[in-house]
Amino acid sequence: MLHQSVSLWDDAPAFHTIHHKIFAKRFFKEAYLNPELSQLISLQDVDVEIKRIKAETEALPIRREALESQFAAENKEFLDLKQQLDTALSQKRSLEEELEAEQQKLEKFKSDQMKATNEREYATSVREIDSAKKIISTLETELLKLMEQVEKLDAQVKERTPEIEAKRAEMERQVAEYETLAKADAEKLGKLLAERQPLIETLSSETRSTYERMSRIKSGLALSEAVDYKCLACRMTIRPQVYNDIRRGETIFTCENCGRILFFRG
Repeated sequence: MLHQSVSLWDDAPAFHTIHHKIFAKRFFKEAYLNPELSQLISLQDVDVEIKRIKAETEALPIRREALESQFAAENKEFLDLKQQLDTALSQKRSLEEELEAEQQKLEKFKSDQMKATNEREYATSVREIDSAKKIISTLETELLKLMEQVEKLDAQVKERTPEIEAKRAEMERQVAEYETLAKADAEKLGKLLAERQPLIETLSSETRSTYERMSRIKSGLALSEAVDYKCLACRMTIRPQVYNDIRRGETIFTCENCGRILFFRG
């Protein structure tokens, strides 16, 4: 049966409290703890840890996403620089292919000029050679500028790479830690849930109902420790006789103010 603690001091003289404390120290050394109360204390310890692990598990993906977003934001300048280099290299390859094609045309036009059999064929080959040379000259100028750009971008990327790789390694290390923690949490949670089942199932219906109700409305803390004649959760004062009964642990008491189940942790 659950008993409700009284929150008012009686009118006994001051020495009454002192005598209670002395008596408690002498009498409660071999106190008998109510089995259900002991069970409730263990149950709350398990539930608090289950709640912590679930909250941590839910937070891990969010923390990982935040870490990756932070890495991307911090290194946006470098990533943009790398993209510029990749684009410049792609343009350089295209120009080189185009230049090679024009050089092959030039060689063909020169060969055609050598094979010309009349003035018209010769004049045509001259025009084609001049046009190919102009195109090649333009392509070579563009390629030279592009090579200088590639060289500059490549130097900047190489300069920044060690710093970025160090940051990436740190990010990957933390991500690996999160994955390890998530795995460990899953294992712990399984064990705690298995441990919790017999604790909750073997309580009396009244005690179980009180625990579940208080746990639901008190954010998982259905029990409160009684310390120095006060409920540690709400700070309500407990009468000396009731406090000593709580210390004895033979009967389950609830706080008159907050409704939590009171216990003394010796």
